[in-house]
Amino acid sequence: MSIEEQIRQKARELGIEKCGIIKAEAMLDYGDRLRERMDRIPQGEALYKGFMGFADPRAAFPWAKSIIITACSYGHYHIPAALLPHYGKFYLVDMRLNPASPEAQKLRVFEAYLHELGLRTATEEKYGLTALRWAASKAGLGRIRRNNFFYTEDGSWFALNAWIIDQELELIETHHVRECPRRCTCCIRSCPAKSLSAPYTMNMATCISRLSTSNEALSYTDEVNRMMGTWLYGCDACQNACPMNKGTWKDRDPFPGLEELGSRLVPEEILSMDYEDIRRFLSGKFFYIREECLWRWKLNAINVMVNGFQEAYIPYLHQAKEDRFAIVQEKAQWALHKISQMEQEVPSEAS
Repeated sequence: MSIEEQIRQKARELGIEKCGIIKAEAMLDYGDRLRERMDRIPQGEALYKGFMGFADPRAAFPWAKSIIITACSYGHYHIPAALLPHYGKFYLVDMRLNPASPEAQKLRVFEAYLHELGLRTATEEKYGLTALRWAASKAGLGRIRRNNFFYTEDGSWFALNAWIIDQELELIETHHVRECPRRCTCCIRSCPAKSLSAPYTMNMATCISRLSTSNEALSYTDEVNRMMGTWLYGCDACQNACPMNKGTWKDRDPFPGLEELGSRLVPEEILSMDYEDIRRFLSGKFFYIREECLWRWKLNAINVMVNGFQEAYIPYLHQAKEDRFAIVQEKAQWALHKISQMEQEVPSEAS
């Protein structure tokens, strides 16, 4: 049995749904796609330039010969209903930095097996060492759809992981994922910020997932705040709207620690927490918001309260006027003013 077949067999034994191997140079055309994206969306150029290094991992790892890429389903976990309007599902069941998750345990055993085979490896569990979706499509594990997400036959709810290795191997799978329907624009029409403006064309600078996890000391404009809706961390709008995801989420298995954490993730609880508790309970799991920028959590919670207003939110907003960070104080003042305006605009029953 070839070493490629041994790797595939081990992945299957562990319950890893998809596994493929590409040569390192197969990623070079990712750089071409990035340049095309920057030409179409020049305002996002500064952000996209940061990904150019993903096109050739050999620049950082001269010994790199191939890339192993795996896809693990997370679309079988139960998500508390109260969290669905506020969080991208992937972030709630994120295996990264969670050694208790079954997926993390499978991948840890899988990586140890690669070492047993005598392979030198490099990986990065937070952000990856290459463009994971592009690598997975190159390996034949599925296809990238018009919303830029990677899909297998079972939808887009897959976590991708990659290892750079020091042997020249190749294992290209054959998938049966249908192309997007020719006239379908569901994902484009669903994008709250119109960041997804055309098939395969996304302005990362205006994407809700990025805005809600930004570490920039900004309180966004009224228009951006409105577009963010009730998303607090991440956004699933285009994936939820995609017909190819219909019926693919199974919502059955508990994810380690999520049920216990869930009550802390609603906007009113976030606004009530002190920053030490936010750091302790949220920073390790939701690591895109850095520890020195924890005020972003409260800005997002305040925005959710405005866009999904309930009378019960008022005391929490008044409490936020006394926050230790001026940017949160100002956001709370803004929110109370907006709510006052909305109440004045609602016609009375008498009128």
